[in-house]
Amino acid sequence: MSYIEQFNHRLNQSRNDRTVDDTKFKEQVDLMLQSLLRQMNLKANALIIGAGKCQDFSLPIFMEEFNRTLVTDVDYETIKAAVGKKPKMEIKRVEYTGFEDCGFFNDFKERIVNSRDYEKIDQIIAHKIEEVKKYEFLQEEYGSMDLVYVSPIYSQLVYQQLLREVSILRETGFPEHFLKYIESVFLDEMVGVIQRFNENLIKLLNEDGRLVVLSDIFELDHGSSFHLRVVNGIRNKDVMEEIYTGYIKKYGFGLGDYGLYNLDEQVIEIKSRWMLWPFTEKKSYAVKLKIYKKFKIEGGTL
Repeated sequence: MSYIEQFNHRLNQSRNDRTVDDTKFKEQVDLMLQSLLRQMNLKANALIIGAGKCQDFSLPIFMEEFNRTLVTDVDYETIKAAVGKKPKMEIKRVEYTGFEDCGFFNDFKERIVNSRDYEKIDQIIAHKIEEVKKYEFLQEEYGSMDLVYVSPIYSQLVYQQLLREVSILRETGFPEHFLKYIESVFLDEMVGVIQRFNENLIKLLNEDGRLVVLSDIFELDHGSSFHLRVVNGIRNKDVMEEIYTGYIKKYGFGLGDYGLYNLDEQVIEIKSRWMLWPFTEKKSYAVKLKIYKKFKIEGGTL
């Protein structure tokens, strides 16, 4: 396994320890999918991005509705175990960012540890980032998908692994002010990573295709006042949008927020819904599900 695959495999396997019941969350996602599929005429090809253990949706829905479903994740072993050999299902290992192709994490710590000024750190990161800017995934599938389904993934696109690399450097005694700087630079770079990821998703859709995206927006500590406020408001879209607006004004965009914000600028939203995703006994996520279609070009204008 590559560094990125190993990291994501450990992340996926860590969910084995969960004892919470997230059946209701899965049922809500399934209902949204089934409602959408009833309205769709073309159901030849579907694509699942960031499938992991396939725990946030029901695979049989895809098996029943589509002639072919391509299930992808950077962690091949996990999707292989989750999907097995099911009819009309294909599995494929896909790295979505290009960081693996350029070997970003192969020597990251070694190069950074010898850099004791901001300019040198900037040079190392800029050189590596330049290599991933032209990266694309699943080009052979461009324009073929009737449905692209994206599990909560924005907060997992490279940044968590970068934080892990920084924490290892921290253990070696690397100066904290440089580590904070690296985290800040990479948080800024995540804007480009997410933009390129979203552009890639849109290229995979055919002209009448639909894009279903789940994004974890709030991390909620059970029993906190914010958690209770979200729990009480999760079924009311207007209340949740008010909570969300206040949160953005106070804290700014997170990675999950920005992923959807960027898509809003490129494709047409059909429907959205807030849902509560129990994750552990101590924490849940407020997840926003959005369904999009591509822009229609008529008379030379959007």
